[in-house]
Amino acid sequence: MSNIHVLDEQTAGQIAAGEVIERPAGVLKELLENAVDAGATAVNIDIEGAGRTLIRVNDNGCGMDAQDLKLSVLRHATSKIANFDDLSSLNTFGFRGEALYSVAAVSKMTITSCQEGGSGSRLEIHGGTVIAQSPAPSLKGTTVEIRDLFYNVPARQKFLKSDSYERACLLKVIEESALANLNVGYHVRVNGRDVYHLPVIEADFKEAVLARARQIIGDEVAQGLVYKEFDKLGLHLFISPADKLVRVRDLQYIFVNRRPIDSKTVQQAIYKAYQNARQPNYFPAFLVYMTLPPDSFDVNIHPQKRDVRFADEHGIFGAILHCAGETIFSNGRPIEVAVNTPSVDLPTAAQAAAQQLFTPKAQTASVEKPAVNSSFKLKTPIAAEELFTSKPTNLRDTEDPAEYVVGVAEQRAAPQSTEQALSPDAPAWYQGPYHYIGQLQRSYLLFENPLGLVIIDQHAAQERVLFEHYLDLFEKQAVQVQKLLFPIHVDLPPSNVESLLSWAPWLKEAGFELEPFATRTVLVKTMPNIVRFKEDDMKAFIVSLADVIGDPTKSTDTLKRKMIAMLACKRAIKAHDEITAPEAEALLENMKKCKDGMHCPHGRPVLAQLDIKAIGKLFGR
Repeated sequence: MSNIHVLDEQTAGQIAAGEVIERPAGVLKELLENAVDAGATAVNIDIEGAGRTLIRVNDNGCGMDAQDLKLSVLRHATSKIANFDDLSSLNTFGFRGEALYSVAAVSKMTITSCQEGGSGSRLEIHGGTVIAQSPAPSLKGTTVEIRDLFYNVPARQKFLKSDSYERACLLKVIEESALANLNVGYHVRVNGRDVYHLPVIEADFKEAVLARARQIIGDEVAQGLVYKEFDKLGLHLFISPADKLVRVRDLQYIFVNRRPIDSKTVQQAIYKAYQNARQPNYFPAFLVYMTLPPDSFDVNIHPQKRDVRFADEHGIFGAILHCAGETIFSNGRPIEVAVNTPSVDLPTAAQAAAQQLFTPKAQTASVEKPAVNSSFKLKTPIAAEELFTSKPTNLRDTEDPAEYVVGVAEQRAAPQSTEQALSPDAPAWYQGPYHYIGQLQRSYLLFENPLGLVIIDQHAAQERVLFEHYLDLFEKQAVQVQKLLFPIHVDLPPSNVESLLSWAPWLKEAGFELEPFATRTVLVKTMPNIVRFKEDDMKAFIVSLADVIGDPTKSTDTLKRKMIAMLACKRAIKAHDEITAPEAEALLENMKKCKDGMHCPHGRPVLAQLDIKAIGKLFGR
């Protein structure tokens, strides 16, 4: 008896849908591509229940007659190609004829369509079965209405994330489509609320892209982009200069023949173009538009057509690297960078310092001294146990309410050296007594101890100290909250706003009370008393937090640690900040009390011990 049998059409359709339709955003992507392929210049989108309840896409494209409407929902029915060879000259988004068939198999679908001058027709399908076909009003274009997505495959619904996350994914699809198709207007409503109204922009390509980018990624980021056009690859490149990098990675868009794609080849080429000008945890925003012959890349390697394979990956990498570098840098020299974190990009900060100290002909790259943008600096000698104490600041008494005063410890004399003997409770790495020598490039603290030379990354060290202190306060629920006299407005893409607000109750417990203000703006009404950010620092922190929160796989504990690590990074003394000997000694004492004084919250080493014998060998002793 044979164990092989042919699946029924309904089961096969539901399985096929799983390959193409992963979540509501996948449905919307397919419908928008069909609308653009139909020549639409106006698209209206309605979303309810994060796409589970309703996704409706109405366009003014060419439409279909009754016969084509019925054929459009059959598997592998397409108007885009006739045979395999047509793939080499493809200029449309869809081509396999699977989208409508797959969506219809797992939803209750209604399609209404009409060609110009023709009669309208409506088709209703439930779970892949045609329920009814009837006449409809003669309005040119097509409306596809998807209700009760995955109603007949409840197992698929269990894998969907929260409503906020699914809405963020839906809005991301719309944002990509709008940036790719500047000649199409988009009107978007979510649960009856207007989210986007993006009219067609009558301008040249550069101005049209920047105008739409301002509406989607925000004025501040869009206005900071630099633009250059290249004949290679038909490339139009909009990219952040080295002094205007951002703290999030999701403001990066790549389009090939107007198709939004993911490409590690293009992304890594752009990252490499910055070389040492890109400081850690800062990222470029960019929009990359390429126009390539259809046979030079393959979009058929993934069911969702998100990934592409270039015929010449090496050539693409080299061309993007060259063009991005030419755009980023001016006259072959790096743009001066204002940083909040160390900008030396070497294996570890300690190794870099050691190499500069002891290598006769250092092979390190020459890095221009950056301008410093620091909101925190130790002002007075501080005893170790008082590093975190601060006098409360009443914002209502502040001369300028927009400036949030950074609290520092009250003045108190600190030990002038750390030459005490090793105490029984000292960590293994602590090999005292220590004698402070000085700062190296105002970034690394140099100490002598019985074993030789100790090099400490001042930023990483204080990051660890602050991280453990903040974490302890959060876990004890001892964080005091202060209300801001004037709430801070933070602009974000609507997709990021959705992600951020999905965690609003949890963030309120952590001291950050947020509420929506507009489609792409949130208000920050409170902050923890321990941080006291200036307004610009608060905005940067919330933008960074939105990027972290956007990952639905992160647990509450993981998110808490990442948030506290960001707080510590923001508040810690920076590279190129000058500190006094007592401050350096107090920092070492606080490192000694940490559970892990050897690593910063991100896992990078904090200090390096150079053995005196190894130093002697450098000089032939």
